[in-house]
Amino acid sequence: MRRVLPILAVSLLPSVAHAEFPERISVWAMEDFGGARTEAVDGDDYVASGWREVSLELGSTISNKAVAPARTLGVAGFHVGFGTTFAHLPGRWEDDENPDGWELMDPDEEASPLLFLPNIQVRKGLPASLEVGANFGWLGGTETAFVGGYGRWGIVEGYRILPDVSVQVGYAGYVGNDEMEVGALDMSASVGYTLPFGPVPGIHTAKFSPFMTLGLTRIHAAPRVDLTGSRLDGRITELSGFEGDAFDEGFAPFTFAGGFEVQSGQFTFDLTSGYAVGCAVNFNIGLGFTY
Repeated sequence: MRRVLPILAVSLLPSVAHAEFPERISVWAMEDFGGARTEAVDGDDYVASGWREVSLELGSTISNKAVAPARTLGVAGFHVGFGTTFAHLPGRWEDDENPDGWELMDPDEEASPLLFLPNIQVRKGLPASLEVGANFGWLGGTETAFVGGYGRWGIVEGYRILPDVSVQVGYAGYVGNDEMEVGALDMSASVGYTLPFGPVPGIHTAKFSPFMTLGLTRIHAAPRVDLTGSRLDGRITELSGFEGDAFDEGFAPFTFAGGFEVQSGQFTFDLTSGYAVGCAVNFNIGLGFTY
């Protein structure tokens, strides 16, 4: 296991960095595309639908991911991890003729169907099977980032004949972009089990922890610029998965995730994948240290 970890660490580097990614996501860039004004065509408003698409997929991508086993760390436990989230944007393949939201919001009018988000994860165990955690990440190829935090409670854990069960509530926000705000509230429940194993029969020096997660994410997005009098006025508006005037049913997607963590001594390796219904598919890989 110790020989494999350095090789895995190299794989976490953003190997797709050579691809073309937008330097920033811009609301004002949606005013035109290819030198022409972006007006509604045949009743289809690509600005309004593009804004909704980017807000929804970006919100689901930056939300707190299920990257930890169902069991908590325990009162003395502490974990720090380094990983990368890859998100596939399904909207990038829907229409080959008309621009989508990511192309409209990219000043260079080019966008990739794949986002990568290098990140740092920190978790600390507390009494009563409680745990708090934080995520700090960068939206690869841009000038922006995201910050998230959450709390978890292990309802059932540590029993040999029962699976571990935990619940989580957290929030993540998109930072560094003065033209738009995006946030995501996540609520989820995880079920898993920890299986000890080791290279020597009868001596268990490692742990394998598979788990599955079901949750709900409520996303909120709004422009942070004054669009009054512009061609974008009334087309780019506040959208929210929370009840209110800006409520949009699609901004409260259900999420499904699954994966595993392998721990050998203090070193951990995790591999997970998730899907927010109607949004993006994500794939997460990470290395960490648990004390």
